[in-house]
Amino acid sequence: MKKESTMEYYIPTYIINLKERAERKEHIVSEFEGKPEFGVTFVDACTHSIGAVGLWNSIVKVIEFAVEQENDVILICEDDHYFTENYSQEYLFENIVYAHEQGADILSGGIGGFGYAVPVAKNRYWVDWFWCTQFIVVYKKFFQKILDYEFKDTDTADGVISMLSNNLMTLYPFISKQKEFGYSDITQGNKDNPNLITQLFERTDAYLSAIHKVSGFYNYPNI
Repeated sequence: MKKESTMEYYIPTYIINLKERAERKEHIVSEFEGKPEFGVTFVDACTHSIGAVGLWNSIVKVIEFAVEQENDVILICEDDHYFTENYSQEYLFENIVYAHEQGADILSGGIGGFGYAVPVAKNRYWVDWFWCTQFIVVYKKFFQKILDYEFKDTDTADGVISMLSNNLMTLYPFISKQKEFGYSDITQGNKDNPNLITQLFERTDAYLSAIHKVSGFYNYPNI
């Protein structure tokens, strides 16, 4: 994170958007309006006949720019992200700091699936893998792993990130979910099931909610 002249912190935020997706840009601009804690830069999405490859190339493009800018931590955001009612600057920034201290490579604002989840703080969980990359905080120590990976046509961005790291964390309650636009630019499965993303987030939220209630009962550290 960086400081402005006013001494207020902000996080370099890179939003991936296809130029022709004007309705998505309008949506995401409204999501970040009035939130100066995000230093927003729009990144033209890379195009490819396979949507997942285009997304990965866009992420690599962001990381290369972050390296040039000497960023220590960044937020990569897709243009279908939206903030939930749980968002606050304090909630996000405190968790960014503490997740870094715990060795996180990635901190997600909200996920659409996972295998196992272990509470590591009151509102933060280690996960073995995750789905959805609409709002991910990426720490500098993980930049090179992304840059070095040779992405395959059968890969997905969330699948590769999950494979490359054993230090993945998510916030809970979620501060980010994905808005349905009635189509998907990423995978055929999403294209064939236009309500799939909403369903995934609902199921994941319910699953983590149960774990969260149990961990809260046993008083995990309030960090």
